[in-house]
Amino acid sequence: MAFLADFETVLPKNRLSFTAAGPTLVVSFDNAVAAQRKAPDRRAWGHGFFADEGHSVLGVIAGDSDWFRCPALHKELLALRDRGFFQQFALVVMTGTSMGGFGAAAFASLAPGCRVISYTPQSTLRADLVPWETNHRKGRQQSWDGLFTDAAAESRQASEVYLFYDPFHSEDRRHAARFTGENVRHLRSPLLGHGLPEAFDAMGLLKDIFRKASTGTLESAWFYAAMRARRTLPKYHKEMLHALARHHHLETGAAVARRAFETFADPYFAQREALFTAATGNILGAMNQMDRIARAQRLRSRIRPDASEAD
Repeated sequence: MAFLADFETVLPKNRLSFTAAGPTLVVSFDNAVAAQRKAPDRRAWGHGFFADEGHSVLGVIAGDSDWFRCPALHKELLALRDRGFFQQFALVVMTGTSMGGFGAAAFASLAPGCRVISYTPQSTLRADLVPWETNHRKGRQQSWDGLFTDAAAESRQASEVYLFYDPFHSEDRRHAARFTGENVRHLRSPLLGHGLPEAFDAMGLLKDIFRKASTGTLESAWFYAAMRARRTLPKYHKEMLHALARHHHLETGAAVARRAFETFADPYFAQREALFTAATGNILGAMNQMDRIARAQRLRSRIRPDASEAD
């Protein structure tokens, strides 16, 4: 039990930050957005929530979008494993999103039998395994030789792997398809895009998803029933419009955009209605729609109080 005290380990490109608490250890891996924040005392993704739940937390904090490819990080994590750090806990949960989702699955072999909760995971950026991958340029420039390169393979040592992804996001769908182990649960989240944790949080689901998945009690029926709330999010309707545009469903796109504008009063949707309308060949209708948008914006600017009046 010598490890059950807080510690910080600073590495050339990463930092390990451990907060001791309960018998469940949450290993939280940074995403690329978090990695751009240079605050030296920055906590791991989700640290506050995990700590409030009474869990011990090991943050794998990135100083850059290096996709955890630094050999010094691998050496330190393997040393923790070899010294019995992970074995001290009743349960180990690996989690993260995007780059962090890769990390959560790719390092699952450090704690065989752990649970992995991975949002929009990228399975690898190894060119020989995913030659179709064109995103994450900085990540693809890292060295993909050596250890922990393929999350789809490494995660086979977890007891359960919960994968959350939008099947309409083609790259995320292709990465998720590489996870074929019997321990994998594919939880499809249509028309929410790449930023799933933010969408789940907006629906009030993110905390319950973690609680259920971390304890192995997340049922598909519960998840898909709860997912109906995504229809209340502007993001859902924006992603739907992208999908309709890709498949050239122009009249449907115009109708969806019109209803979304009526619901959310966001000019984004009125503009998209005009674009879809123009694409059907109804240029006059699109021009009339743009005129209505311009009038609404002028009216809004007229009734907006001055800063001095608002004080």
